[in-house]
Amino acid sequence: MKKNTLLKTIGTLSLTALLGLALTACSNNSDKSDDSKSSSSSSEKTESTKTSSSDKKSQAEKTVNEGKTKLEVKTIKISQTEALNKFDQTYKDKKIKDIDLKSESKEYVYEIEGFDNNKEYTVVINANNGKVIRSHSEKRDLSDSLDKALDLDKTISRDEATKIAENKVKGTAKEWKLEQDHNNAYWEVEVDDGSKTSEVKIDAINKKVIEVEHDR
Repeated sequence: MKKNTLLKTIGTLSLTALLGLALTACSNNSDKSDDSKSSSSSSEKTESTKTSSSDKKSQAEKTVNEGKTKLEVKTIKISQTEALNKFDQTYKDKKIKDIDLKSESKEYVYEIEGFDNNKEYTVVINANNGKVIRSHSEKRDLSDSLDKALDLDKTISRDEATKIAENKVKGTAKEWKLEQDHNNAYWEVEVDDGSKTSEVKIDAINKKVIEVEHDR
């Protein structure tokens, strides 16, 4: 009788121990699962933060680039006609070959080239205050003897060339050149969209876009 009671007691203790081990195992697995979920959530949040930060940085850089371009354009206070008058005051009664409006040493300048039968003349003018920065002349090559002068009464304006160029490619025009090439007048307009620069060549008489070149 005592023997049977002892066996029952041992069986009960064994069952209790097994149940305790099972509950402990379940608890450990649950903790590991929660830790895994927490780690995954933290990783996703970090990655999301990095992506968002990168996007914001990229957008900020683009805004700064566009802002610089627009700020520089605002410094052009001297018109093309005023620049040509400055050229004429330096070298009287010369034919005009090309007019280049570009950024130089963080300032916009007009670089105007003219000629007569014997020499070529160049005058660089500050586009903000109209001061002549430099000028020089040199003997004309025989190969240039057949060149014709620009007929400024027939060519489209810089503003019109800008509109044509910006309608053709995305971005803001930042440099311009009006030139006589093989007896044809062309506008070359450089357009910047913050990631690449495009050069649009336009027939300055009939307004037709001749070609577009992209430079990243």
